[in-house]
Amino acid sequence: MSLVIVAKAFTKLPENVDKRTVIANVVQSLVRARKINPENADDIIEGAMAREAIGSTGIGHGIAIPHCRTPLIKEIVCGFGTSDSGIDFDSLDGEPVYSVFLLLTPPDQKEQHLQLMKSFASQIRKEHFCEFLHQVKTAQALVDLLTEFESR
Repeated sequence: MSLVIVAKAFTKLPENVDKRTVIANVVQSLVRARKINPENADDIIEGAMAREAIGSTGIGHGIAIPHCRTPLIKEIVCGFGTSDSGIDFDSLDGEPVYSVFLLLTPPDQKEQHLQLMKSFASQIRKEHFCEFLHQVKTAQALVDLLTEFESR
């Protein structure tokens, strides 16, 4: 997948929250991991919400990939949030979301951004990937799962 999930940006999402709160929680995990400057957090949340306004990034199978291109970062970063109870993310399949990848890309890396989105789509289509993803409870388990499925 050639995607480096920021392991320190693995976060357990609160129950009964909306999209903005989900995105804000993952952004804050990236702030804590020192991948986003705290003063840029609100603008990044707004960027991801503006993308959501175009169409939901709840892609189905319990997964959402909110994303945006922003000049407020210098390298591609991805944080991850997990929910035990599921979140209403206006997903394409109408199902709750349990796994949220927040993908942030600098504007000059449009091609890399598109490749990562294609890579996500191909992983999700692999048998058992979504099932295993929903069982992930730690950052290391997530990294291990992504590494294993990338090699398939």
